[in-house]
Amino acid sequence: GIRFTTLLYTIKFELLVAMVAPQRLMDYLSDDFFDGLSKEEIEQLNSELCDDLLPASDRVKYHIDKEGQATIDKAALNKWMEEAAIASQIGRDYIPYTKETRGKVYVRPEEKKEKTVYDTEFEKLLAEAEGAGGEDITDGDIDALAEILGAHSLLGSVDVSSCSRPGRESGLKVPLQHDAQKILDVDEMDEVNDTDVDAALLLMESDDASLTHCCFNNIPLGQEKAEAIVSAMLSNTHVTTLDMSNCFLTDDIIEGCINMLISNSTLESLSIETNRITGAHLRKLVESLEFNETLKELRIANQYYTTGVGDEMAISKALGVNKTLLKFSLNWKNGGARNAADRHIMRNNDISRQKRQGQL
Repeated sequence: GIRFTTLLYTIKFELLVAMVAPQRLMDYLSDDFFDGLSKEEIEQLNSELCDDLLPASDRVKYHIDKEGQATIDKAALNKWMEEAAIASQIGRDYIPYTKETRGKVYVRPEEKKEKTVYDTEFEKLLAEAEGAGGEDITDGDIDALAEILGAHSLLGSVDVSSCSRPGRESGLKVPLQHDAQKILDVDEMDEVNDTDVDAALLLMESDDASLTHCCFNNIPLGQEKAEAIVSAMLSNTHVTTLDMSNCFLTDDIIEGCINMLISNSTLESLSIETNRITGAHLRKLVESLEFNETLKELRIANQYYTTGVGDEMAISKALGVNKTLLKFSLNWKNGGARNAADRHIMRNNDISRQKRQGQL
């Protein structure tokens, strides 16, 4: 007992030393080191010095040395289990499952939709259209109704100007008052512009150097006068600012404005706010800025027609192509398009600042 205990602690000490000097343990454990130990002492020593790397069956202290006493007939055992299960009375009184509803059945309440002014007007106009000539309602009639009610924003990027107009093919009548917005007449305006349109147009056509700012705001320009103004700007080299806000301009003037922006290399500011231009034509106007490198300010906000989400996304994308526009105004409805447009305008202002400071 004492000798074995001393030997055990000695080996443990040598194992600790072997972590630093492995060769010392090899020299210490000679061939006759375990001479004189009985089989029981060797097994006890093995259990005390068990290695963690050994499998669990070898590390466990309890071992069974008994050999098998009998053999098992697996086929006979399975057969007996099947016969016992069939003869058993357990589960004979179970009730089979049947699907049934317990309690009160849930009934989804009907959603009550409140009628708006648009719904009421829409139903009246539909009834009027059905009684006009007894013909079926076309897509043009629906587009016209949407424009009348100010709900053309639901059409997305559809060009409502190309649809049939009330009072023409559709047989519908335009209501006396629009609920969407109200554009002031000339008599209702607080500030009336007294600019002589004909005289200013002559100066523009003659490319007079004294005329650098043309302001036609609050003047109800006809289609002929508006087209004459933008045509004169094609070859003008002195006018830098052109204001045509609240001039009752329509989509028909946009084609001339596009040609003006492409051809004119002097104009720096253009304002056509508070007119009757649809979102699809505003998009075409902004897309033409790809071919313009002089315009610094463009104002197209407060139009009679609401701009669709698809048009706003296209306008925002078109602003990313232009690198000179520094100011831009539009009544945005889509937050993502507005944020992207703001980033494009900030980028252009940074480029302009770097050019002024000589960094570019």
